[in-house]
Amino acid sequence: MVLADGVQAAFAAGAVATLARSGRRWSHGLGAGLGAQVALLALLGEAEEAARRWRRQGELGCPLLRSCLAAAQERVGAAEGVLVLPDAWRLGGWLDAQALAEHLAPEAADPGGRLERAGATLAVAVADLVAGRFEWAEVHGQPPREALQRLDAAGRFAGGWAPLRTGSERDHRVLSGGVGAVPPGPLPGAITWDVVCGFSVPALRRPGAGAAIWDIAQRHAEMSAAALAAAWGAGGARVVAPDEEALRSAAGRPDAELEVEYPLPWERNGELCSLLVRMGEAAAGRA
Repeated sequence: MVLADGVQAAFAAGAVATLARSGRRWSHGLGAGLGAQVALLALLGEAEEAARRWRRQGELGCPLLRSCLAAAQERVGAAEGVLVLPDAWRLGGWLDAQALAEHLAPEAADPGGRLERAGATLAVAVADLVAGRFEWAEVHGQPPREALQRLDAAGRFAGGWAPLRTGSERDHRVLSGGVGAVPPGPLPGAITWDVVCGFSVPALRRPGAGAAIWDIAQRHAEMSAAALAAAWGAGGARVVAPDEEALRSAAGRPDAELEVEYPLPWERNGELCSLLVRMGEAAAGRA
């Protein structure tokens, strides 16, 4: 299981790649947030590819987390006297959905069929905002369009990318995701689970937490998911999550403070991506 929103998926990618290098192989997977894509690649034997993509995000300045305002301003261009402002009542999320589509584009070619051919299963956490339920939506065996929509919706964490609308005008679904969409309950039995989290377990203390709606929404989701992961760890799952030792190892600074420096999912900073990949490698190396 891989649970990670936004830039925190870089930690998960580094951790899963390190577990794969140690000889771990998986046939059943669950994923939430952009962690769902990391889980997909791991199940296909391509965990190193997920880490490579996040290192590349770091090199490019993390275009994945470009704001929707920045994208709108680019579309308008440098027209004199034009100011782009958000409509607070209609803005579904802070990030640009086109950037998310480009990030998921390599997975567009039949992810459900690839999983079936690999003998693997994957379900992703999705919140159906119309039906009012959380669910594990299966990706394996689904038609390419449906499988990609589920991966897309899973990545849309609260405060990040706006929910995904699917279906017709009369019969539609509005799907959101992120770690806050993980359905409560125990993990499926008879399987030994590796649970890789892009957030600390238990929830990280955040003395500098802001009062912005983006911060609050993500903080709620992270706290809820951390409580679930802690319960799964107590039940025997192997949990890999960020800790101060991993941060200090990756940053090369003995005074690094996790609760102050660990990024929120929507933070766009290329240096953070590379740091988080190294953090994940350090944390999983001790698992």
